[in-house]
Amino acid sequence: MVKPRSLLVSCVLTVSRRGVATATVAQRRHSTTRNMMDAWVTSEFGAPMVKSAMRIPEVSSTDELLLKVKAASVNPIDTVMRNGYGRTIISLCKQIENKSLAPLSILPFIGGRDCSAVVEYAGQSVSKFRRGDEVMAVIGPTYAGSHAEYVLAKECWCAPKPRNISHVEAAALPYVSCTAWTALVSVARINAENAHGQHVLIHGGAGGVGTAAIQLLKAWNVGKLVATCSADSFKLVSSVGAKPIDYRSETVKDELKSEGPFDVILDCVDSELARWSDNVMGIWRNSVHVTVVSPTLRETDSYGIPFGLASTAMKYLTRSVDPAWSGRWFAYAYFAPNEECLNFISGLLANGKMKAIVDQTYSFDELPAAYEKVAQRHGRGKTVVDFDKH
Repeated sequence: MVKPRSLLVSCVLTVSRRGVATATVAQRRHSTTRNMMDAWVTSEFGAPMVKSAMRIPEVSSTDELLLKVKAASVNPIDTVMRNGYGRTIISLCKQIENKSLAPLSILPFIGGRDCSAVVEYAGQSVSKFRRGDEVMAVIGPTYAGSHAEYVLAKECWCAPKPRNISHVEAAALPYVSCTAWTALVSVARINAENAHGQHVLIHGGAGGVGTAAIQLLKAWNVGKLVATCSADSFKLVSSVGAKPIDYRSETVKDELKSEGPFDVILDCVDSELARWSDNVMGIWRNSVHVTVVSPTLRETDSYGIPFGLASTAMKYLTRSVDPAWSGRWFAYAYFAPNEECLNFISGLLANGKMKAIVDQTYSFDELPAAYEKVAQRHGRGKTVVDFDKH
């Protein structure tokens, strides 16, 4: 099970020596001849994003890559982080990284937790990629994001972009796939070796994490796969491999009971139905209910690290006690960069066994409109910014 402090550990493990770099041209070892780039920047929490000219970030670690972004997705986490969500834990991670006694702000903030890109420069210890290679990447929580023309990423956060898909398609999958992987593999302990015969229920099956989770499970030949979604998302959910059930239906609970019991339940949304679905888990068969909707960041932002983690622990205990009496387990899961996941989905995409679900694309200049769209939380699939779209 994931303890509330696991997000803090994840952040600490993925911290970098740099956020937004400001190295001088004389110090730059990159082969790019440009000094400046455009980036969408939030200077104060809640303030409008502004397209600003900034120095291209400097590779400061031998395992880092400088990437020229070709496409980047917009995730719900981006829309709330620009308003300060998660600032307390991420600030602590940056403070630890810099061995500073004073808190370090996450401002100026540049969103974007994944991208498809071309390698512009590779650090000295990078062995898998070289200049000109096309990659798909996730961006760690303390790094400046990919809603900029250039971004830094560690080698282990990158995988080859398959040649048979576009940059827009490649950008749609890294963040949501790593989130789904953490929930399914790291927490629920379901994988290619044991998925056959297991029954899985996904709440929010039409969203980015939901469609990624469905496709991972289908690749592992899961026994039964059911997903709740709206009626107008049935075709999408069926196309990626799950049996859809309308969460608005008056008979939804009876339908879920008839499909159960389930060995694994994954919540991509927080709802009364998701909480109720403990009732359709297997009894005393080590079934797991995992959610990617955790109170950790909200609580630590409100109460600080010690009290926020304590509050999260209390909420976790309250939520997990009842199912535990029946041998059912509840846990939180958090996004974390995962090299194994990225290489796995790269292979699936190359072999045509996984597809990107892109709901809508925007140009780089239209990025604020993309944020507004994602903030409404009604998308089917992913919203992607195409840097070559004009």
